[in-house]
Amino acid sequence: MEIKDVVKDIVLPFLPAKTLFRFKLVSKEWYRRINGPFLAHEQSYYFRDLSGFFCQHDDENPTFVTLNENGYGVPTPSLTFLPELVNIVSSCNGLLLCQGRYGNNSYFICNPASEKWTELPCPKFYHGYEPATILAFEPSALNIEAHYELICAVQILDHPIISFEMYSSTSGSWRISETSFVEFGGLSFTGNNFYMNGIAYWETSQRKVVAFDLKNEFYQIISLPSEAPSSGVLTQIKGELCYISVSNFSGNECSIMICSGIELSLKCLMSVRIGPALDHITGYRVLPCPDGDTVMILVGRFIYSYSIGDRSIRVVSRVASDSVGADKYLAYVNSLVHVA
Repeated sequence: MEIKDVVKDIVLPFLPAKTLFRFKLVSKEWYRRINGPFLAHEQSYYFRDLSGFFCQHDDENPTFVTLNENGYGVPTPSLTFLPELVNIVSSCNGLLLCQGRYGNNSYFICNPASEKWTELPCPKFYHGYEPATILAFEPSALNIEAHYELICAVQILDHPIISFEMYSSTSGSWRISETSFVEFGGLSFTGNNFYMNGIAYWETSQRKVVAFDLKNEFYQIISLPSEAPSSGVLTQIKGELCYISVSNFSGNECSIMICSGIELSLKCLMSVRIGPALDHITGYRVLPCPDGDTVMILVGRFIYSYSIGDRSIRVVSRVASDSVGADKYLAYVNSLVHVA
């Protein structure tokens, strides 16, 4: 087997979508291979690297912060290829969930790399302008058609009831789960959501996390430790649910707190020095990251990557000035995944 055939057949599935689009020009054979549905399936399964963040502030158009301009960019960061202006809602393994700003507030599933999209049917419940909706997509050897699910925690108006409405791309329809619960404390969702291993997680304003098992359709309420600072992110480290937050920023030092496990109990507290002393910091926050050994920290206009394993830290990107105050950051993987 020649080296070009090794690259075409074995290496291509491990490369980001933007690089693969450029490689279409190599030859007609490569063009057919990259355009084929089987490579899209392979690449969505094998390529899981964090490629950047979609972010959005108020009613402005979304923007994209890439971790590698040459390898991970998207052709239209503002998502204006969609039929109307949208707000970003959730992302998962290369797919992005958006909601239209007007009319019925329609949901759109899209792949920003390929600019392919589909509009979903209207749900039965009213989800509101800032819905607590999570996109669940798990690439696997069996999920060749790239089916996905949505799960929305819906607050019933004027009642202390939280219901769950679910969409399946397999059936192409919404259904209301028989599971619901009563919350008398005025619970509201913060927008910090996460999905992993069949379970959707929502952080609430009451320092609690609602966990919902999509397969068995039961829920659990997890309390965050009182010592955990607010404005953290729900994520995973080595397959375990985590809540990661940053606090005590002074000069160029901060504390990273990691709470993990089904109880989200305090696991470790690390002091981190970020480069030279930083003056006039306009803001800092932890960003969502699917890499199980990395913490992404936005400090002013710089994104730092902190490795938990060897405790190294480095600058990986610089955001535009209008991205610093973004209300929402969604982790994004540069994937070829087809939109079902």
